Amino acid sequence: MNTSASDSEEEVLVYAEFKDTVNIEKYKNIHVLGIDRKNPVIQLDDTFFTGSFENPLGTYLFFEEDQTPHCDDPLFDKLPEKNLKYLYKTTKLLSMEHAYVTSKEGSDIENKLQQSSESETIEPVTFENLEQALETFKKDKQEYDDSVLKPVINS
Repeated sequence: MNTSASDSEEEVLVYAEFKDTVNIEKYKNIHVLGIDRKNPVIQLDDTFFTGSFENPLGTYLFFEEDQTPHCDDPLFDKLPEKNLKYLYKTTKLLSMEHAYVTSKEGSDIENKLQQSSESETIEPVTFENLEQALETFKKDKQEYDDSVLKPVINS
């Protein structure tokens, strides 16, 4: 029983356009999920992008570097530094946007976060000069240290 890796893998060329500026080369792991679905997901390391297929105005062409360039007349034909050969074309575009994780409405975590943010309001403090600020912080620190370090006596 000889099964090769090509039996379980399929190569698909997709033109993906990212709304945010994305430097693909800085990522080590790229995963594409649901490419055959309506809204595929692309994972670049720990960053997620969701997208949808669109019909662009033109056609997108795929090229690959030609390792064996052909020159008809070596005397008059000058080869460019990089030679490309046509690979494939597509009339579809995968438009990708950065995906952000949000909690579901009505969840316990969301309610707790709202309650804690409402109860922890911090008023701004103004000082006349640096010495006044230092004295205030020293006094507040001493009060905090005293309240934290009070011995608890069990009777």
